[in-house]
Amino acid sequence: MDSAKWKAAEEVFSRAVELPVELRRSAVEEMCGEDASLREDVLALLEEDLRDQPLLDSGIDQTAGNLLQFGPLPSLVRRQIGPYRLLKLLGEGGMGVVYLAERTDIGGLVAIKLLRDAWLSPMRRERFRVEQLALAQLNHPSIARIYDSNALRDGTPWFVMEYADGLPLTEHWKQHGGSIREGLQLFRRVCEAVRYAHDHAIIHRDLKPSNILVVKEGAVKLLDFGIAKRLNAEEPEANRTVTGLRMMTPAYAAPEQIANGPVGVYTDVYALGVLLYELLTGSLPERQGSAGENVERPSSVAPRQNPAARRQLTRAEWSDLDALTLKALEPEIERRYRSVGALLRDLDALETGRPLDAQPVRFSYIVGRFLRRHRRSIAAASAMILLLAIMAIYYTVRLTRARDAALREAARTQRIQEFTENLFYGGDKDAGPAVDLRAVDLLDRGRQEAASLSADPEMKADMEETLGGIYEKLGKLDLAEPLLVSTLEQRRKMSPGSSPKAAEDLLALSLLRKDEGKLDDAEALARQGLEMDERTLPPGDPRVARAMLALGSVLEVRGKYDQAGQVLARANDPQFQNAEAPTEKADILVELANVDFYQGHYDLSAALNNQALAIDRRMLGEQNPAIGQIYNNLGAIELNRGNYPSSEAYYRRALAITEAWYGTRHPETAANLTALAQPLTWENQYAEAQQLVEQALAIEKLVNGPVSSTVATTINQLGLLAYYRNQYASARQYFTQALDIWEKVYGDQHQFIAIGYSNLGSVCMAEKNYPCAEKNYREAVRRLDLASPDGLNDAIGHLKLGRALLKQGRCADAEPNTLAAYRYLVQHVNPANSYLANARKDLAAIYDALHQPQTAAHYRSELDSAGKP
Repeated sequence: MDSAKWKAAEEVFSRAVELPVELRRSAVEEMCGEDASLREDVLALLEEDLRDQPLLDSGIDQTAGNLLQFGPLPSLVRRQIGPYRLLKLLGEGGMGVVYLAERTDIGGLVAIKLLRDAWLSPMRRERFRVEQLALAQLNHPSIARIYDSNALRDGTPWFVMEYADGLPLTEHWKQHGGSIREGLQLFRRVCEAVRYAHDHAIIHRDLKPSNILVVKEGAVKLLDFGIAKRLNAEEPEANRTVTGLRMMTPAYAAPEQIANGPVGVYTDVYALGVLLYELLTGSLPERQGSAGENVERPSSVAPRQNPAARRQLTRAEWSDLDALTLKALEPEIERRYRSVGALLRDLDALETGRPLDAQPVRFSYIVGRFLRRHRRSIAAASAMILLLAIMAIYYTVRLTRARDAALREAARTQRIQEFTENLFYGGDKDAGPAVDLRAVDLLDRGRQEAASLSADPEMKADMEETLGGIYEKLGKLDLAEPLLVSTLEQRRKMSPGSSPKAAEDLLALSLLRKDEGKLDDAEALARQGLEMDERTLPPGDPRVARAMLALGSVLEVRGKYDQAGQVLARANDPQFQNAEAPTEKADILVELANVDFYQGHYDLSAALNNQALAIDRRMLGEQNPAIGQIYNNLGAIELNRGNYPSSEAYYRRALAITEAWYGTRHPETAANLTALAQPLTWENQYAEAQQLVEQALAIEKLVNGPVSSTVATTINQLGLLAYYRNQYASARQYFTQALDIWEKVYGDQHQFIAIGYSNLGSVCMAEKNYPCAEKNYREAVRRLDLASPDGLNDAIGHLKLGRALLKQGRCADAEPNTLAAYRYLVQHVNPANSYLANARKDLAAIYDALHQPQTAAHYRSELDSAGKP
């Protein structure tokens, strides 16, 4: 058997062997389709498995090992993997093994999943990676969270997830039982978790009792996203190797899965219907009739298992529950609930006695539900008969409106699916997505699709807000701006007054204005958003803290560090702490750390970064990008302290995390490469630094094109590298190129333009061309005075201008610039800061030249007391 054939047989066998013996043959026939040779191979393996000494006694992994002359999978119990010690085997399947583990450094139990025999099949590695990515996007109390991921030395991938100590759904129900209403509440919790996954565009595709554990106090945990699928995303080619093969459990699979058809959120709805039927009746649904279309009603099956079940609900409630369950089990997608939200609405209606969408619209049905809900009031007085008629009419109208709203929501869900589909197929589903389809292509298609949503302004606003935010993160500010402006205008039309949604849009536009360098507008918009949130939201709402975080970040860029610190300190107040999202506190701590960093308070900044690091490590594990960002911050602190080896170590840790998470060709990876080049430059490791920056530039040009802010920043870093190597002509060329790009992206007044002119001035200073330096420094200061007056960057700009004037002997002109810089620095940075030391040194020289020896002596005394740089 060749490797491709073995891979196909392995996948089919691993699913079939988990089924009852009597169901295996039919499942194999369904999965193998017309491939008779594959079918016979798998059936032979299954037959061998049933012998007294089965070939596959230890599972498919050992079979593969035996056939290929590899030894059996060894036990990993007591083995240390990173900071985790494996304690016992929790379970194993055709693809992975799961161990209970203890974190040895900070304590706590987790589950670690390792891919079995990763070398056998690329498809297995891809499925394993898909499960990691799916869990990384989901943060819900009923979905097991992912904490960490990495690989063993032999390349075996693993990831760490939340440990759920519980029983499979149906086993829990058999052992603990309860009323039907309690069972429906348990089922509701499962539905809410699935709906959350759908809201994040992830379809589970393998919902079954063993993947849904019930833990303490009835909480549920949804597990095993190994064959999850992004909504409308194309399936990897490896997963389509076998005709008709879908990696699911046939007993819970929807007809479209078994037929190898397209799947959607409605596919998980079918599996939920099977689970509900099994909870109610204790058995799986069986289709009857010549066409196999009819399923026996739960109200008929349940009493045979539990005679008391019939008495727990009224006849009308049983009728509604039958209709709800059978609608979820409809073989035809068009007749099934189209979303979990629609199923949950009928569960609510069942609980409160309202009419169900699953029931046909009949006047007697509507009135009957109304009578049952209000029977006590109606029995109290015969005069209520007239009111009953009025209320029946009113309720009919309400039902019609509710149904219309439900239809609109269903249409909205369908439109979202179509929107996502068009991103990948570009309007031609038969053609399929291009092999080289890039993220920017998807975004451009999304922008065009969003423009066509005028009939649904709420959805249009949501889509444009999301797309605008992504464009902003990619540095495509010209494309982000019209989307975010349009979103805000639409929100204001839909809600003329204040609303949390409008506040979110104000804050999003504020952050865009910050990136554009329009800092007055950015601050005004952030203050509006914060004021709106404080007025419309209850005290202590975490969204108020997020608004303060946005405003604090704008004030930080403006150099208003005192104000930024005050706003961020308010955001850090315990009243805003969100127990369900402690990483939000970490975000605030990081921003506070940035304020201290730019003021030269490196010890305080390091302490705050380490506090945030402890939170993020606990909640996110060691390999999350948020951890990498904090390592970057710590690397910058050590760089400014002059501890270059320590800075290099932090930057390398950050780069390792970013590459593992995003890959080697991602903008975040490029940013980390550029950051690492900085300490290497100071350590005179120019060759490696040059290689890293050029690698970063290639990534950024590939992702964002040649004209983007990130490309300009990296070219500027190449200029700095050339400057430190005394290659002034090359440095000038790089700085000029970066300046040209920044002007195209931001216009003429952005602070990055000031940085470009300042760097050109430094080249002139190094060449002792002081008039040239003065000219460039004046261009920088003019922009800094507007963008961040009374800020650190502005002070440094004036300090450099003062030195250029001093070098020309124009001490009277130099004095106000250098003195202004000194007055800011002495209040906001550490006494030993190098910029402050240079200001004192220059002032001493200036006042010597101005024949003010006592003043000059004063600054020399301060310089000696603080320690010369």
